[in-house]
Amino acid sequence: VVLRCAWSGGRCEVAFNSSSHLLQSYEALGQELRGGSPYARVADGYLAAMHVKDATHTPALYSTIFYLVEDSPPFRIRSLSPKVCLSNLAVEMTISATCALQYVTGLVVDEAANLALVSFGEMDCHMRIASLPLDELLAMTKTHSIDEEDFVTSECVQWGEDDNDSFQQREEDPNGLQN
Repeated sequence: VVLRCAWSGGRCEVAFNSSSHLLQSYEALGQELRGGSPYARVADGYLAAMHVKDATHTPALYSTIFYLVEDSPPFRIRSLSPKVCLSNLAVEMTISATCALQYVTGLVVDEAANLALVSFGEMDCHMRIASLPLDELLAMTKTHSIDEEDFVTSECVQWGEDDNDSFQQREEDPNGLQN
């Protein structure tokens, strides 16, 4: 959701609202998508991070997903990473106990230096800053891509909507053609 807000009075209205069935599937799995970092301009659009609250656990677990949005309205999400774990110098799949409660709060990129600075909280006790290779972060962010027709290309399969408003798997033949 992109809001247009008045300078005086603070009244806001929805300017653009785009979603995806992939994003909606998180809710069905008890995963709440929440705010995160500000957007950072990159060659492919805008890069940002969001929190994922896993409410199926008590206490709730928080993790991070990085995503790319289009650089023009309606600013649709084009691709996203799996849940990641941040350390001071790397971005990895979530596998350690310290990944159970991480939330990104800031993001700055320097494409010329191939650098992404990410500020994040950890275990509700510590604030950290990670200095990450931008090319590796962008590559992980492109793990799941969403096309204009809301079809998702993942590392394994493609998913999309059929005429009955439910998900179907799009099969590919060995020559790369979709069935």
